[in-house]
Amino acid sequence: MKISIVGCGGMAHGVHMPCIMRYGGVSVISCADIKIENARSLSEKYNIPSYFSDYREMLEKTNPDAVVCLVSEGAVAKVASDILLQNYPVMLEKPPGKSVGETKMICDAAKKSGKAHMVAFNRRFAPVYLKLKELLADNKDDKDIRYIGYKFHRIKRHESNFEDTAIHAVDTVKFLAGCDFESVEIKYQEMPDLGEKVANYYMRFEFANGIYAAAEILVSTGELSEGCEIHAKNGIYRASLPMGTGAMEKNSGALEFQSADGTYQKIEKHEICPHGEQYISQGFYNEHRHFYDCLIKGADLGNGADSAISSVAVCEALKNREKSLKFGIIK
Repeated sequence: MKISIVGCGGMAHGVHMPCIMRYGGVSVISCADIKIENARSLSEKYNIPSYFSDYREMLEKTNPDAVVCLVSEGAVAKVASDILLQNYPVMLEKPPGKSVGETKMICDAAKKSGKAHMVAFNRRFAPVYLKLKELLADNKDDKDIRYIGYKFHRIKRHESNFEDTAIHAVDTVKFLAGCDFESVEIKYQEMPDLGEKVANYYMRFEFANGIYAAAEILVSTGELSEGCEIHAKNGIYRASLPMGTGAMEKNSGALEFQSADGTYQKIEKHEICPHGEQYISQGFYNEHRHFYDCLIKGADLGNGADSAISSVAVCEALKNREKSLKFGIIK
């Protein structure tokens, strides 16, 4: 399978190309970036035969079997839609648009072209969260989730558009609940000393299946960490996503279960994901493998822009500083 890359920045270099190289069943034949030096750098580093500044020219001249779209948040909806309308399957980085309207534009392009696409929400493919979902499914007497708490802590993040990153927490809560949002309540802790429109977000969710959840998204803390606590019928599950390196990493990546009758189980990070590279343990490799495996087999990719509309809607509300959101009005 021949692959082309659109967008040759840091994520292409440090995350997505290592995933592609590890998969081994595809070859990257071309890459493009509006900054030609970025495309040249990726080409030279990974021995990609040709590089371009115009992705349309690249598609016309190299005719790949599929495209990986890694452009900026402000451009992704337009570029991914255009790639689909030119009849190429595409995997695109999150978020699939800065608004619900942009996200639906991708859905419309996919429907019109008939070509497959998926949004790269890596937490949906992170080994620790897949294992957590597996445990929840296996514990038949404990399968009823009551509450999900999600913590998303970052260090010195001062950008005004942090909603583009916060979508990871929002979408992961929805993924763990296994259901779409019914309503969201949001409180903002503005921090003008850190920059314009910099804030912590405190969110409460209700889901259509009766689950309640909360997320605290803190942009400038003393730790780089992310994880969840799930209260089920007769026990508590705790999981953490591998984050940081060295001393900053601590013990993230592990999974714990404690039942009301005293049963305790802990699965260490190396048992869940023997390969320690973060592009594997954070789910990036699994999303690439899913994309290529499904295309090769002709299977349904799932994870399309339609599955992200409500997550994007919440983050659009964050950008606009809305305090509540009801989901019956956007479906």
